[in-house]
Amino acid sequence: MQHSGQHIDKIYFIEEREQPYMEKVSWVAKQFKNVVHYVPKRYAFMQADIKFQKKSRRYTIRYQYGIEQSDKTFVFITHNDVLYTGDIIGEMLEQIGTNAGIGQIGQCWNCPASAKGYCNGETYHNYKPSYEEVVALINNTPSPRTSLQFIDKNFPTPLPECRLNEWACMINREIVLKECKPIGDGPLFGLYDIIDLGVGWFRDMNLKGYSFKNYEQNFKHGYWAAGAGYPNQLNAEAYRMAEKAAEHYYHQYFNSQ
Repeated sequence: MQHSGQHIDKIYFIEEREQPYMEKVSWVAKQFKNVVHYVPKRYAFMQADIKFQKKSRRYTIRYQYGIEQSDKTFVFITHNDVLYTGDIIGEMLEQIGTNAGIGQIGQCWNCPASAKGYCNGETYHNYKPSYEEVVALINNTPSPRTSLQFIDKNFPTPLPECRLNEWACMINREIVLKECKPIGDGPLFGLYDIIDLGVGWFRDMNLKGYSFKNYEQNFKHGYWAAGAGYPNQLNAEAYRMAEKAAEHYYHQYFNSQ
């Protein structure tokens, strides 16, 4: 809101039904007048048995409520552990063009292709190895999560670590609704599949011919957590320290009370 408020209509604040360490976060929804606060009927971070025709089931998937409820062409998606340093939404609106999405592409630090220097977030779409080449790559360059079980013999790329990182990205909502279930045949944006959230969606969209713009400016992911927030969520002491750091930042810059 500080940097990009002029571009924002509604904020869909989706509160996950289960919070780490019994935290209370509903106060966040009261900070701005344009907040739509939604809590899914159940916690379903990772699930495969989606009844796509039922809104209540689709809305258990991250971000889906806001994506469907919005009436805008472009939807900006953010995690709660990101510090914004400039007008990221304004720049994304200028740069997204005909792309289906814009944001940091790929968790390249986990990917054997990146380790070999074959591709990155800017060039991933140009990397078109054969299945045999991918097999050799994975066998010769071990990675934390990439294994042959996730590789399609007919369409070996994009590789599993390729995705539009959802902690700070913008998607073309009209394209997404058209291509994803229940209207289309593709997986939902926020579905946790293959090895991480949104990997199946990104793969499906690429195979359908959609393009994405890499963008890595005006934000710092996991600023208070000294890295990604999720690992800190699994460690009570680290989580408390990150929360305290975020609270201090909030009072220092936005709330003097």
